[in-house]
Formats: sequence, C-alpha cells, structure tokens
Amino acid sequence: MSQIALRIHVGTLAGARRGVPLLLEKLLAQKARATFLLCLGPDQSGRAFGQALGMARHCWKTPLRGTLIPAQEIGKLAADSLRQIETQGFEAGISAWNRVAWEKQAAAASNDWIAADIDRAMRAFDRLFGHPPRIFGAPDWQAHRHQLRLLQRHGFQLSSDCRGQHPFLPVYEGEPLPCPQLPTTLPTLEELMRGGRSDTDSVQRLLELSAQTTAPQVFSLRAEHEGLGYRTALEQLWQGWQQQGHTLCALGDLLAGLEMKNLPYAGIHRAGIPNREGSLFLQGRQHLD
Repeated sequence: MSQIALRIHVGTLAGARRGVPLLLEKLLAQKARATFLLCLGPDQSGRAFGQALGMARHCWKTPLRGTLIPAQEIGKLAADSLRQIETQGFEAGISAWNRVAWEKQAAAASNDWIAADIDRAMRAFDRLFGHPPRIFGAPDWQAHRHQLRLLQRHGFQLSSDCRGQHPFLPVYEGEPLPCPQLPTTLPTLEELMRGGRSDTDSVQRLLELSAQTTAPQVFSLRAEHEGLGYRTALEQLWQGWQQQGHTLCALGDLLAGLEMKNLPYAGIHRAGIPNREGSLFLQGRQHLD
C-alpha cells in the first residue's frame, strides 16, 4: 500500500495546550508520524464565530477569545507542549501567524500584509524551536500568490496549501512557483460528518477511499477538533489504515520518497468543495512542458 501523511493544524490555544499532547500520545502508541502546522500568534477564535461555536464543545473559552477574553499569543502560552512535538521526534512547521486574520483576509491581502504575517510566524517558530521553519501549510487552505513566492525565497522544503489529487509544483495564473505542494487528498472527518455521516460511517468512508489507491495521500485534521473531540474515531481510522498496510508518516517523509525531477506542474485556483463553507485553493489541470 502507500504512505498517508498526517497534516495536523494547530490554530487555537486549547488545541496547542491540550490537543497536541493528546495527539502525540496517540501517535506514539500507533507508532505513526505526523506534521504539526502551528499558528503561534494571538488566538482570536471568537472572531470566527461559526468555527468558534463548533469548538465550544471542546473548550468553552475558545468562542470568547479575542472578544470577551483578550487574545493571547499561542506560541508563548503553549510553548512547553509545542516543543514536545520535536522533542518526541515529530515534524513541525508553520501556518499563519494570526489564523483568524489570515482566513478572513489572505485571499485579497496585499503582498506586504502576507510578508509581514509570514515573517512574524517564522520568527516565533525560530524562538520556540531554535531553528527556522521549513514546512508551511495555509490555514483552511487559504493560500496567496505572494505567500507561494516567499516560501521559495525563504528556502522552504514544501508547502501544503490546497486540496488536490497528488504532489505537484504549482502554477498560479501562469506563474510557476516551484516550492513543492503536497495537497490534502482525502476529505476531513469534519466534512464527512457535516454531510450527515456518523463518526463510524465517516471512518468507514475514509477507509474505503484509501483502499482504492496505492498513491501517496495526505489527511488533514485539527488539534482542536480531532485532537480533543474525535479521538476514538481518529484512533479507529489510524488502526484501519495500518491494517490496510499504509504507513502513517509526516509530510517530509512523503516528500523524501518522491523524485523531484518527476513532479508535474499543475494549476492552482480557488473554488468550493462539498461540506465546507466558502472557497479555497484547489489543484487544477496539469501543465504540459
């Protein structure tokens, strides 16, 4: 079978403090690897009202952060639990500095705004881990052309900013942007549940999809959702994948197994997908030489 890379987004203080340690424990028990993509700036979850309500069942403070509760810097207040990611042998990278601001503004933001957000995220990561980040993953798959340029300039090894079918090199509106993209290829548990499936049915659907291919896959989850609320379903899913013969790995592990010279160029564009609000970045048609 194939590799399935686990892409874990950490975008709230609750996810960083509580979700990350719980996920690390589960991953170690499963002898699995993963990549954690960190938002280290202020937790303003209360300003993303719909998302915040969904997280309220896991932490009642989350819907109030950035409104009734002052926004607090995730990287500083959750430093001890976040450092455990690398201490325990897992892979860490960055997402946006300010998750809520990025999700709301990145699509139409200026180049300067994008550059400032990424610079703050990179500096916070360096302070936390003692080395610069080399992996990026846009929150909620909200990418930006200038962000894709900056990743190449800053020497990032890979990025995971969109939904798609297979690893590729992105072309955005005719501009090649050669930092490799490892797109999320499988639906999330959250999306399947929004579509009316139970926890068990959602796990079964993902196992059906993964049984149909031997190509490398990327599965995305949130420390705030699966890490705190759906741990049993997640454990069943990981066990099912391993029983199918898949290896659960980090994004960097998946990239290491690819021949860079053979990666195709493909378009990247905005569109909607089932059971997720708004538009996000999707992999498009392959660009021929």
